[in-house]
Amino acid sequence: MKRLLILSTILALNLNLGFAIQKEHVKNDSIKSQTEAVHSTNMTSVNENQGEVTESSHEGHGLNLAPFLFIVLSLFIGTATRHLFSKVPLPYTIILLIIGLTLGILTRFDIMQTIGLDMVGQAVQWAGNIDPHLILYLFLPTLIFEAAYALHIHTFKKSLANALILAVPGILVAIAITAFALLLIKSLGIGLNEWTFLLAFLFGTIISATDPVAVVAILKEVGASKRLSTITESESMLNDGTAIVIFMTIFGLITGEAAGGNAFVNFLRVSLGGVLVGAVIGWGILSWLKKVFNDALIEITVVIGAAYLSFYLAESVLHVSGVIAVVTLGISMAGPGKTKVSPEVTHFLHEFWELAAFIANTLIFIIVGVVIAQQVNYTISDLKVLLLVYITIHIARLGTIYVFYPLMRRIGYGIAFKDSIVLWWGGLRGAVALALTLIVAIDSRIPLEPRNQLLSLTAGIVILTSLINATTVRWLIDKFGLSKIGDIKAGLMMQSLQQIRLSGEKEIEKLKENRYMSGADWDKVSSFLIDVDSVEEKPQHFNLEDTIAETRKRLLQKEKESYWRQFSMGMLSSEGVNLLSDQIDALLDYGGKIPLSTRQNIENIWTTPKTIAKLQNLPLVGRIWKRKFLNRLALSYDCARTFVAAQEENQKSLSSLIIGFSIGGAESSKETELLSALEDELNENRITGQTFLRNLREKYPDICRSIETLLASRSLLNQQEEMLERLKKQGRLEPDEVERIQAYIHASMKQLIDTSLKENTELKVAAALRNTPGLKNLSKDAQQFLISKGLLKIYPEGSVIAKQGSEPDGIFIIINGTANYYESDTLTGVKEISDVFGAYEWLLSSRLRYTFTAETPVTLIKINTSTIKLLTSKFPETKRLLTLCASADIALELLKQNEKFSELSIRKLRTLIRNAELFELSRGEKHLFSGSACILVKGQAITDEQDTLFTAPAILDECNLRSKGDALALILP
Repeated sequence: MKRLLILSTILALNLNLGFAIQKEHVKNDSIKSQTEAVHSTNMTSVNENQGEVTESSHEGHGLNLAPFLFIVLSLFIGTATRHLFSKVPLPYTIILLIIGLTLGILTRFDIMQTIGLDMVGQAVQWAGNIDPHLILYLFLPTLIFEAAYALHIHTFKKSLANALILAVPGILVAIAITAFALLLIKSLGIGLNEWTFLLAFLFGTIISATDPVAVVAILKEVGASKRLSTITESESMLNDGTAIVIFMTIFGLITGEAAGGNAFVNFLRVSLGGVLVGAVIGWGILSWLKKVFNDALIEITVVIGAAYLSFYLAESVLHVSGVIAVVTLGISMAGPGKTKVSPEVTHFLHEFWELAAFIANTLIFIIVGVVIAQQVNYTISDLKVLLLVYITIHIARLGTIYVFYPLMRRIGYGIAFKDSIVLWWGGLRGAVALALTLIVAIDSRIPLEPRNQLLSLTAGIVILTSLINATTVRWLIDKFGLSKIGDIKAGLMMQSLQQIRLSGEKEIEKLKENRYMSGADWDKVSSFLIDVDSVEEKPQHFNLEDTIAETRKRLLQKEKESYWRQFSMGMLSSEGVNLLSDQIDALLDYGGKIPLSTRQNIENIWTTPKTIAKLQNLPLVGRIWKRKFLNRLALSYDCARTFVAAQEENQKSLSSLIIGFSIGGAESSKETELLSALEDELNENRITGQTFLRNLREKYPDICRSIETLLASRSLLNQQEEMLERLKKQGRLEPDEVERIQAYIHASMKQLIDTSLKENTELKVAAALRNTPGLKNLSKDAQQFLISKGLLKIYPEGSVIAKQGSEPDGIFIIINGTANYYESDTLTGVKEISDVFGAYEWLLSSRLRYTFTAETPVTLIKINTSTIKLLTSKFPETKRLLTLCASADIALELLKQNEKFSELSIRKLRTLIRNAELFELSRGEKHLFSGSACILVKGQAITDEQDTLFTAPAILDECNLRSKGDALALILP
């Protein structure tokens, strides 16, 4: 159903765009404002033909159905070609080009009309006269985004420098060589007599835009290096962007519509502007996708719209590079966006873009063939020039690679000599070059003969590179052995095939006992067993070190799969899976030559930077950094936990991954030793991760508890979804019932994803407040206000929380951990969970009497003085409760130092204080209280019996006293 939906979507997209443009006769202004041309009456035969097609097709009808018929026929031609010519060595796109050429020729010489296929002829003729802007706006976003989205980001990052070298300075060198070669041809009198300096450079720009679709497909098909296919595709994407920018600049100079200012500055503006557009739209789309959960319709449609929107805004509205904008968007989706798409939707999204690229390539290569066949005319002179230009572009590309090869060898992955030859020969030209040429061909401000020559040369180069380069690049790859998998991989494949065959033989024995199959022709059945000897490449020689290296690579790949599986189950965050995957990719770059336990960056992934811990204490931005600190702790826990799980999985599957070659004799002990070393490497990783987790739990138990609660909740939801799927397969639930229950489970999953650690910590804060004297009596609204406005802070072990003599600026309540307090470097006491400090100083408006340091990692909430004012103004009753809290703070300190109460435990003292009553004493009045003790919290008082003046804070043995002035007293029961 979803695949049908995807197919319908892309068909509707193509058809609607085609109809809208044909029906309304809307022609896009151009890729740039420079291409806005006023066409005179002496238009080329191209436009005359287009007018005839339109006129004839509208006779008797209000709608031109030629685009519809062409698209339908092209899709059937494409699928038939893929099905019928799957074993033909020619690339799929080249076959389509040939078919397009054939259709164009049949239409050009009226053969279609002769055999009674008038409607088909009109459809093909429409394609032959298609607006070049339509080619760019309709097909380019799909093809470029699909290529960028399919990139392996780690490989792309390391290949980016080389791709940029070829796409920026490289293309400039190629343009210059091509242009001067054309001017040389003109000076020798061979042809191109009316060509100018600028026109030569314009053609050099057009013909430098590579389109290696067929080459990349071959590289992937034969299993060539991912690095080679990545640099080939990356260069093409960036190359197209650069070529179009330079093309618009030169085209503007020729037509007199060039933008003012420095050309280099304009180039930077257009290029960097495209990056900015793609980045901004990418950020917006990622933010949107983050809020969507498992909705394929929304997620896929949003990405489609983003690809076309970025191209349209960049080209038509902001006049910057649309190609670079789409490349930037595609890379953002392939990188951080990969984890923003719901795991269940990711597969369908990839399938959609594969389908979209297939349809786009099918249409565009047939259209290219038709356009060339219908519009291009050749003379003998043109063919001579074409041959020279074909040789020239290869010399230009060879010169580009030769100039930059020494630098490219040393950057990123580098580039081998054999790879550079394939890169040179694989520089095909295609739809982009032809579309740019057609833009020139329909502009009457350029002389007719150069326009026709430019079109014929470009078309000829497209045909020659497609028919010669694309068909011979496979031979080149095989010649250099770039598709050879190596002895170790061949050995692994041989072993796997042997295991498959052995498993099949066992299955046959079981089937023989099946009463419904016992009469089968078992010789015939056995013929379907996989043939181990069918492997083309068999291992010749190998050594143990290479075997171990290959096994390490397999283990790393399996570890990476474990991370993505955990992510798809919601058990690992998007940032966590990206960090861990990047770390695996970095290790794979070493080819398995270093131990699995050599994880240089793993500590950086786990460790929370001390800077974040300090920044959370800043007055204005502390809340933001606090959130970052909590998120970082959660990330550390996630990564470490998943890392340990992956190591344990690899330990279990290690024996099955070992390649069991028959080494024999003296090597057997060495094999055992090396395999044992692999186990030790995995075990070292596991212990490292477990140690980190244990330390984290000890330091931040409340946060770890919150994280584990979230994980356990998601695990429960996963189990319920699996159970629902099981019940569905058993037929115990109807489809609509399954959808309702699944919607409920998914809503709970989304709620869990949106749940922050702060919300879980708030429960901990609320629990601490319930055990804090005074504050336990806060109303629910007042408590919620205090939690929302309070600053939650975490202090690492040994850090200073507050210094003696400083302004407290509020009240501190410990949520987790213990803190020591010192008076002049002398340890005075310890504060624990639910204890308060700074409250008494707030009450007296004095400075802190002690220095407080974290004995263990301490989590606390700080209520600033400004927050207290807001709290007491909104909830007046809280002022007395805060006063009671401050009184309890000083009371506990005094009671611990009093001999009368020395035998009581801290717990009993806390209970005693919680049951105490606070009284306000008026000036000069006598007060008689009943209780075990009286604690003078504020002011001065005289006892009746001793007639002694006491100044707060003080503990009095009797409760009969007379206040000297306004005072506060806490009476213990």
